[in-house]
Amino acid sequence: MIFTKRLAAGGQTRQFTIEHSGSSGWIAREQDDAVTQTSLIRDWRRVELQMVLFEIKASILRSEGWLET
Repeated sequence: MIFTKRLAAGGQTRQFTIEHSGSSGWIAREQDDAVTQTSLIRDWRRVELQMVLFEIKASILRSEGWLET
């Protein structure tokens, strides 16, 4: 795992992960209790961009009272 953030509030959870997927590239995943969005990324610059986007989303959730677990 090269990136992982998990936040919780009011019985809900949200998780952001990026993991290496061998020669295929990296898998970025955004999960909440009901939905999972998964993307395959083949370019490292896009991985860096995805990490920034996940940090922004996590920051917004923290500002709304979510806690990192």
